[in-house]
Amino acid sequence: MLKWYIKSYIIYFMKKDSKQEIAYQIIRSRITEGIYVQGQRLVIDTLGKELNLSPIPIREAIRRLEAEGLVTIKAYSGAVVSFIDENEYYEVLSILAVLEGYAATLSKTHTTNEQMKMLQEKNEQIKEALQRFDFNGYIKLNKEFHLHSIKNCPNQSLFNLIKQMWEKLDTIRRLKPMYFPTRAVEAINEHETIISLLASKSSAHELEQFVRQHHLAAITEAEKNL
Repeated sequence: MLKWYIKSYIIYFMKKDSKQEIAYQIIRSRITEGIYVQGQRLVIDTLGKELNLSPIPIREAIRRLEAEGLVTIKAYSGAVVSFIDENEYYEVLSILAVLEGYAATLSKTHTTNEQMKMLQEKNEQIKEALQRFDFNGYIKLNKEFHLHSIKNCPNQSLFNLIKQMWEKLDTIRRLKPMYFPTRAVEAINEHETIISLLASKSSAHELEQFVRQHHLAAITEAEKNL
């Protein structure tokens, strides 16, 4: 009897967690893709009916999104899609500049020929997206390029933190088109240099400094355009 009770308890919470994850992923993707705009209310009952879920997993998903800064809980309004703070864009880029530069040095000795080929292909796809004026495609592929360049980083916690920063940066760029990288052509050319530095016998210091400057240049350019 006790074993049956424990088994039922575990199954219940597994189902509960999976429903919360479904709600989280759907609401999060709608925010990051711009379907839910800044300041838009997220009504729990409405979302529950739409997703065919009870209020509990919706509420838990919104709490997670609040912790990530994508949702704000306001008095009398409830949950709303967060407004992007201008300084947050610069802060995220600054964090990426430092962390990704270091992660690149850790990844350098683990880089494979297959990875180099994939990076080249990804950069070509970025060029094509830019030529089509597919800005959302550019943003998505640019993130994939950078994460792929450090995918062999032996420090998994560092990689996960960088991935989280990239997701935040993508959200900001989708919600605030003014933050689209106007130096896209230069960035693509710099990707070629990053590939060369990863593949060559250049020093780790040179690679780290170049990756860092690659991100910091985006901050300088954004400040010029404000």
